[in-house]
Amino acid sequence: MELADYNGWENKFTWLVHLHLSNEQNLMNEIGALVAQTSDNRVAGLRVKWWVEDMVKGWVTGSADRETFYDEPVRLLVWDVVGSALAYADWDGLVKLLMGQPTPCDNVFTATLHESITMVFFFHQPAQVLMQAVSSPYAYADALHEWFREQVDAWMDVPLTHRSLLPALVRLVQTLIQNTYGVVAWEHVARAVRPE
Repeated sequence: MELADYNGWENKFTWLVHLHLSNEQNLMNEIGALVAQTSDNRVAGLRVKWWVEDMVKGWVTGSADRETFYDEPVRLLVWDVVGSALAYADWDGLVKLLMGQPTPCDNVFTATLHESITMVFFFHQPAQVLMQAVSSPYAYADALHEWFREQVDAWMDVPLTHRSLLPALVRLVQTLIQNTYGVVAWEHVARAVRPE
């Protein structure tokens, strides 16, 4: 999957991580202190990645033992990252896969969505209904994209205590986020938040 530069960063996902980690002073100070523990930007990048992974996993799953102080910035990061993952998915290619057309798929977001639709009834049934309700593959792609975006947006607004009641969405969100960790330039994020 080819990702273009975005606002001077390697890609949109790297930019989003930096944006959300540096948008609030307390959070930026915590990440800066984490990065300052080593002069090696590669190691600092890994530490930032692990911190983000831990915070995101705790928020997504609603873990009772998570650090709640940064819930709102983490929620916004999750929302933006998942929304961008959905935007980067190849919806036309996804429709071809769903219609049984042999189609190469090098887009991890498309592959994740395809697996979710074919393996999880929560997604499969509405996808079938949408396919029957539209007039063309392109309309189907647009309808699927809109439906998934609506599901994610609604899930983001569900109180943490009720989020686990939608395990299919929890798994999809976790997988889409996990897909992005491999494309974020963590070392660049660490350099950018390193205290002077």
